[in-house]
Amino acid sequence: FSGGGFSNIFPRPTYQSAAVENYLNTIGGTNAGLFNSSGRAFPDISARGVNYLTEINGSFWTIDGTSASAPVIASIVALLNDTRLNLGLPSLGFINLLLYSQQGAAALNDVTSGSNPGCGTQGFPAVGGWNPA
Repeated sequence: FSGGGFSNIFPRPTYQSAAVENYLNTIGGTNAGLFNSSGRAFPDISARGVNYLTEINGSFWTIDGTSASAPVIASIVALLNDTRLNLGLPSLGFINLLLYSQQGAAALNDVTSGSNPGCGTQGFPAVGGWNPA
């Protein structure tokens, strides 16, 4: 229930280079020729994408996908910024640089199994470190 991969339009930013090159070296020839390995890799961070309990017009439903998980990430960043501001510290600002740093990566839960199948493939496999699954 999640997207992930490499852009055909946007180039990879330098802050992604080490993490993405490590990923590409780890997966070797998996899905070779089916994606732009020099494109901007995504996602930078993710959350579970299934079974979010949501109230819609007085009824409860479970929803899936990015529409469910993106607000979770936004909420976590908002809580972190609130805490920092209350301590007299600046907000996190553009967090991508932090996410790809050693300190930022250490604070995240590393998903190391699974994949995001689609388009007739098993998708990108999850491995240790950054991955597009």
